Amino acid sequence: MSILRGQDQCEKNIMSQWNQLTDIFGCTWNEDQIPECAADNICIAWPSIINCIKKTLGKPTNVKALDFGCGGGLFCRELHRIGFEVTGFDESEELIKTAKENTPDDVTISNSNTIVRQNAKYDLITSIMVLQFIDDIDSTIENIISHLEQNGLIIFAVFNPTFIEENSNNKVFSDFETYQTGYMELKKGFKIPVYNRTESDYRNLFDNKGFEEVYIDYPPFTNEFLNNYEMPFSTKQPEYLIQAFKPKNI
Repeated sequence: MSILRGQDQCEKNIMSQWNQLTDIFGCTWNEDQIPECAADNICIAWPSIINCIKKTLGKPTNVKALDFGCGGGLFCRELHRIGFEVTGFDESEELIKTAKENTPDDVTISNSNTIVRQNAKYDLITSIMVLQFIDDIDSTIENIISHLEQNGLIIFAVFNPTFIEENSNNKVFSDFETYQTGYMELKKGFKIPVYNRTESDYRNLFDNKGFEEVYIDYPPFTNEFLNNYEMPFSTKQPEYLIQAFKPKNI
C-alpha cells in the first residue's frame, strides 16, 4: 500500500504547486548561517522534537528513522547527525532533488513507496509541517503507522490552531471562516489548502488506532528568534503544535 493514498486530479495539481514552491521549502543550509526559509522550524520546532526523541529513544544505535514529507531534507540531516539511520520520503520530485543535495550519501531520500518498504520498519517516524496539508488524514496516518516498529515513536509538528485563528485572513492565511479549513499563500498565486486540526483531533485519531500520547508541546517564539528574524504573520501565539504517540500496552 502506498504511504499516501492515490491522488486525484486536484491532489496532482497541489503537488505541482509544491514543486513550484521549492525555492521556499527546499532550503539549502551551509553550517555558517541558518536559512531564513526554515528558521522557525529549526529554531522553534526542532529543539522540542529532538528533546522528545532523546528522552523517549535515548542515544540511537542502529536505529531507523523515517522523515515523512522530508521536503528539502534538512531534518533528515539533523537525524543523521544525531545518529539515526535515516530515510526521507517526499512526493515532490523537485524537493527530493534538493534533499539529496542537503544530506550525506548514506541518507536514503526517495519519493518511492517501494524504497520506504524495503527499508523495513522504523523505530522513529517524524513529520514536520506536513499533516496539516493532507485532507484524508485518517488513511494517511493508517499508512504511516504501518511502517512503525512495535515499540516505535511517531512525532509530528503541525500548525497550532490558535495561531491560525490569530492570523486568519492576513496576507499569508485566508478563507478560514470557521478556522478549520483555509489556504496558505507564501508565494503570490500559489494557495495551498490547510486543514486546521486540534490536539484532541489528533489524540482521538491515534487513540482509535491503538496509540497513546506521550508528548505534547506548543513551543513559543523566543525573543532571541524574533530579534533575528522577521515573520510575515503575528507571533503572539505559538506557531506549532507538537505531539508524539506510541503504541499502547507496549
